[in-house]
Amino acid sequence: MTFREKIIEKYINQGIEEFDSNPLAPAFLRRLAKESPDVFFSVAMKQLRANENSNALRFLTIALMRRDEVTTYVADPAVASREVAQRIFNRFLAIDPSFDVKLARRLPDRGYINHADAFDTAHSTRALDVLDSTSRGRRLLPILGHLPNAADSQIAAKATLFVGKRVQSPAWAAKLLSRPDERLRANAVEALWGLDSSPAVRLLEDCTKDRHNRVMGNALVGLHIVGHRSVDQELRSLARAVSPDYRSTAAWAMGKLGQGTWLEPLTAMVRDEHPQVRSMALRSLVALRREEKPAPQVVSVNNAEAMAEIETAVIEEAEEILMTPVPELRLDGSSFSARR
Repeated sequence: MTFREKIIEKYINQGIEEFDSNPLAPAFLRRLAKESPDVFFSVAMKQLRANENSNALRFLTIALMRRDEVTTYVADPAVASREVAQRIFNRFLAIDPSFDVKLARRLPDRGYINHADAFDTAHSTRALDVLDSTSRGRRLLPILGHLPNAADSQIAAKATLFVGKRVQSPAWAAKLLSRPDERLRANAVEALWGLDSSPAVRLLEDCTKDRHNRVMGNALVGLHIVGHRSVDQELRSLARAVSPDYRSTAAWAMGKLGQGTWLEPLTAMVRDEHPQVRSMALRSLVALRREEKPAPQVVSVNNAEAMAEIETAVIEEAEEILMTPVPELRLDGSSFSARR
C-alpha cells in the first residue's frame, strides 16, 4: 500500500468511527468511495468482518452492494474464514434479499454459458458452504440443482450436500451412492440426517456396511440422530480398529454426537500413534468441552481426573498437531464428509 493509500485508509476509518457523531461523515465517506474505490472497498470489507452491527457498517454494506467484487470476496477462502464469510454474506442479504441468488449465479451454470467467468473450484466450494449455512429452503435448487453432476469432483460433492439437504429424498440419495467418489457418497448420506422415514432408515442401515469409513460413519450418525440405533458400542469398536481412517471416523462421530460417555475413549485416542486420529480426537474433545453445561452436582473424581488429562493432552499435542498436515480437516467439524 502506497503512502497516499495509507492516508486514505486513515480517513475512511476516521469517517467510520465518527459516523454517528459527525453529520459530515456520510458525505465524506461517499466522496472517498468515489475518488478511491479500490482503497474504499478494501477498508470497508475489513470493517464488515466485525462481529457487531452499527449504522456505519450498514452504510458500508449499502455502499458496496453494487460492486461486482463483493461476491468474489465472500467466496474467496484465502481472504476470510467460512464464519467471517457467512457474516459478511448475511450483511448483504439483509439489505438485498436476492443476494444469495447473485452468489449462486457465480457458480458454473447448467448450460455452460457462464463457465468462462464462473468461480473456480475453491471459490465454488466456499460459496456452496456459505449458501448451505445461510440460504434456507429450495429457492436456489433451479440454479444449483445440476451441480451434483458437475465434472469437478469437489464441486459435485459440496453440491450433493447442498441439494440433498433440501431434497431429502432416499431415492435421490440412493442413485448417488452408485458413484465412485467417496466424498460425494458420504455427503448424499449426510443429506438424509434428521429424516425419520422407513426408506431413509433402510438406506442408512445399508450404508453402515459400506466399504468406506466416511459413508459408514455418516450412516451411523444419521441413525443415532433419528433414534433408530444406539451407536455407542460400534463407535467404541471403531476406535480400536486397525485402520487409522476408521479410528478417526470414530473420534469424529463421538464429537459430532456429543455424548459425555465418550470422554474416556476420546482421551485415549488423543495419544493415538497416528497424527490424524490424535488431531480428530482432540478436536472432538474441544467440541465436547464447549457444549458442557454447568451442573449443580459434584463432579466425580474419575471425571475430574479425565478432564485434567484432557488439558494436559491438549498442551502436549497442540504444537505437533498444528504442524502436522491433516487432509480436509477443519476446526469446526460441522461436516464429516468434507472435513476429514
